[in-house]
This record gives sequence, structure tokens and C-alpha cells, in this order.
Amino acid sequence: MSEKKEKILRRMTIAELRSYKGFEKYTDEEAQATIKSLEKLSMLFYELYMKQKHSQSKIKQLKGGNNEGEEFSEQRDAA
Repeated sequence: MSEKKEKILRRMTIAELRSYKGFEKYTDEEAQATIKSLEKLSMLFYELYMKQKHSQSKIKQLKGGNNEGEEFSEQRDAA
């Protein structure tokens, strides 16, 4: 039996950000703003990924000829 592992989300710390090249001398305020921007960017990328994944699964369903795809074909042919 496989157990579902829950991912624990946590915010990047200022110290972690400063450990990356180019961020060593950021002030606390700059670091907080950068972390917030990175969080927003990662959420945007995740939403885009999920939309693309959903679209691709819809396309596979339509191409696969399952009931949903057959209905779509019939509707298209009728038009």
C-alpha cells in the first residue's frame, strides 16, 4: 500500500536567499520583497502548468475516442 505523502510548504528564509550568488548583500527588506516576488512567480508558473496539463488531458480524451470524444465528434460533424 502506498501512503500519500503530504508536502509541507514553507517560506524561504532571508538566510536561504542570501546563500545564493548575487543575493548575499540584500537588506532584510530587499530579501523579503524578493521572496514575495518569487512566491508569486512560482504560483503563476504552477497555475500555467496545471492549465496546460488539463488542456493536454482534454486533447488526449478527444483523440482517444472515448465517450466524451465521440460526443465531440458527433457535435462537430452535425455542425
